[in-house]
Parts: sequence; C-alpha cells; structure tokens
Amino acid sequence: MGNQERALPEDPLEHWICSPTKLAEELRAFTMEFGSFTPELFAEVKFHLLRASGLTKHGRDELCEVSISEGLCTGCSMLYATKKCLLWYRLYKQVEWRVVERAPPCIRLAYVRRNIRTVVKYLTAAGLLDPPFYPSRRAPSCRMMRRWGLCEPNEYCRAMRTGNTLEYIPARERVKLSRAVPSRRNE
Repeated sequence: MGNQERALPEDPLEHWICSPTKLAEELRAFTMEFGSFTPELFAEVKFHLLRASGLTKHGRDELCEVSISEGLCTGCSMLYATKKCLLWYRLYKQVEWRVVERAPPCIRLAYVRRNIRTVVKYLTAAGLLDPPFYPSRRAPSCRMMRRWGLCEPNEYCRAMRTGNTLEYIPARERVKLSRAVPSRRNE
C-alpha cells in the first residue's frame, strides 16, 4: 500500500452520526485549527458527532480508518503509538520473516523478541518496507543494538567497517566472495 491514500468508504459509520466524508472534513478542519489531534481530543471537542456518549474502542477504530483513508494520520499525535494506533498493529503483518532472515543477527533477534520498531527502522532505512505515514529514520546503529542487548555478531558483522547495520549486506557479500575465490600464490 505504501504511503498512498485509499478510497473512503461511504458505508454509514456505526459509532458516528455523520458519513465518513463528513467525519474526514471535520477531522481535517480540526487538524488545521489545532495543528494536530488525538482521537480522544477530537471526540472530546466534537462530541456532538458521536452516536453515544464517550469514545469507545470501535468508535476510535472507525475514526482511525477514516484518518488512514484520507491521509490525515500525519496530524495525529498518536501515530504509530504502541497499542494505540491501528497502523502500529498493521506493522506486524507487514514485516515478514522471509525479509528479516537476511538482515543482521541483531535485527533478527529484535524480530524474535517482537521489538517491531527496531525491525521497522532497519527495514525502512534499507528500503525493504514502506509503511504508510511512517516517519523515515536512520537504521539502528551497532552501538545502539549492543546497548539494547541485541548484538550477537557473526563473521559478517566482524567484517563490517563501520557501526552501521546497513553495511551488513555488503560485508556479507565481501566475505562470501573472498571464500569463493581461492587465493593464488606466486611461486
């Protein structure tokens, strides 16, 4: 899906009295006025748009679906917040072992330990994953991985010239190529 917006469904919302289009307009205006939003703050200010009193989990999810569809997530203060953002939950579905298995050992260990943010930072920096609205950052450094207890260097890690985890793949290629070509001695 990438950073593309999806078509907004016009099905009536269960927890909001307005259509998805109207909810998106209200959310866009709210973000323009206040600079950012959280689902809770939006529901508190725009309580008249809720069917029942108070924001429920399902009502929050509907608001988030509308926000995702309309590309308004960049204004959300809870973007990719652990266990609070729908997109955070979707990260687990996007990261697949077949992609992670060729990553450095520290990234594989982070995946096994379900440290999804570390894995996603590496995969986005390497260009292997493009989650919607995910703020691009640098890949985690080897020093950070050691500090977090994730560093278990193998022979390819030891062949790396810098502390950048993105150097793992070129280092692995160098080591494999050095094994494949037998050295010739001048006799």
